[in-house]
Amino acid sequence: MSDEDFLPRIPDGLEPLSPNAGGQGSPNDVVGREAELARLHEAVTAGGALMTGERRMGKTWIATKLQEELADTVTAIYVSAETSTLELFAQRLLDELRKNRIIGKKVANWEKEVSGELKLNIGVLELTVGGKATKAVPDKAAPGLDVLDLLSSAPGGPIVLIIDEITHLCHELGAKQAGRFLHELRARRQSGGPPLVLTGSIGLHHVLHDMKPVNDLWKVTVGPLKLEDTVVLAARLLLGIGVDPTPQLVADIIRETSGIPFYMQGVVDELRYRGDLDVAATVTRCLDTNVWETKDLVDRLVDYYGAKGAKRARAILDTVAVSDEPLEPDAIRARILAYNPDMTIPRDDLIELLQKLEMDHYLVREGDGERMSSALLARIWRHERRLR
Repeated sequence: MSDEDFLPRIPDGLEPLSPNAGGQGSPNDVVGREAELARLHEAVTAGGALMTGERRMGKTWIATKLQEELADTVTAIYVSAETSTLELFAQRLLDELRKNRIIGKKVANWEKEVSGELKLNIGVLELTVGGKATKAVPDKAAPGLDVLDLLSSAPGGPIVLIIDEITHLCHELGAKQAGRFLHELRARRQSGGPPLVLTGSIGLHHVLHDMKPVNDLWKVTVGPLKLEDTVVLAARLLLGIGVDPTPQLVADIIRETSGIPFYMQGVVDELRYRGDLDVAATVTRCLDTNVWETKDLVDRLVDYYGAKGAKRARAILDTVAVSDEPLEPDAIRARILAYNPDMTIPRDDLIELLQKLEMDHYLVREGDGERMSSALLARIWRHERRLR
């Protein structure tokens, strides 16, 4: 059965869900993801997890859902590293420490004892996450407050530390310090320290020279929703804008968004302003106006691959995005040379780039071939690169 023939059965009694086309949503609004959450819970007991997936899959929502669910057993601190400065990340972490019901009092007592303000230092000394008094008690050195010790010594077991979009933090630290920072976190968790959950859509391989500091973490890959969950999400979102979730309309939304939660939210949010409920036209408009910031999928390649690497990566993705079938490396090389006679990519370099593009969730390997990670990403890439 083709995608065009697919008509789902809409479950009865669904609750309306208002579209959230941007920003962080409520953990209670997560639809599906039971398998991913179950694996994360299991991973936490073994030291932690590295959660990756294509951009817009809902990793942040899953991370905050995990934080909410862990409150019934241990507890977790969630902090976003999606920032351009270490200072802002440190402030966010400090704010979360203060709000935590278990260690917030310890932080307050520390500040009171040393008559100072707590200031987190990230990536200094041995790269532990520590505290420092800015106003020391007269004639008395202010003792440091080690955050990892705080998280490890909580009653009931270590507090889980969730760092969202870890690659941003590592870029700010730089390759050498980022490696030392993550190595220190690994050493601490392997000696009874806090479990760690890291998330990111762009791989750490762009920053770290060696992945050993995180290779003990369980890998949790977040892809499109399961089909039955996409049906529920699409129907609930339509109910949220007061539109009858007919099987055809739900099927159109699932097909045009590849079941990726963010784009499903975005499409339905736009449909409230359209009388024709044309999903394909809505996606086209969103791409034309860059309302989903899809241009960044092309632009960010330079930041992570360098000018030469980005040029080659674009040529690879141009080739794969217009193919109806997975392409093997030699076929990719041949097609690139046919359209770019001056671009010669040694086979070893091509294989290395393909592996990186897989880790960054642009490509998916099928046997010996490569395809775009989703039909929507292929469409986005063709649109941004003006390919047919």
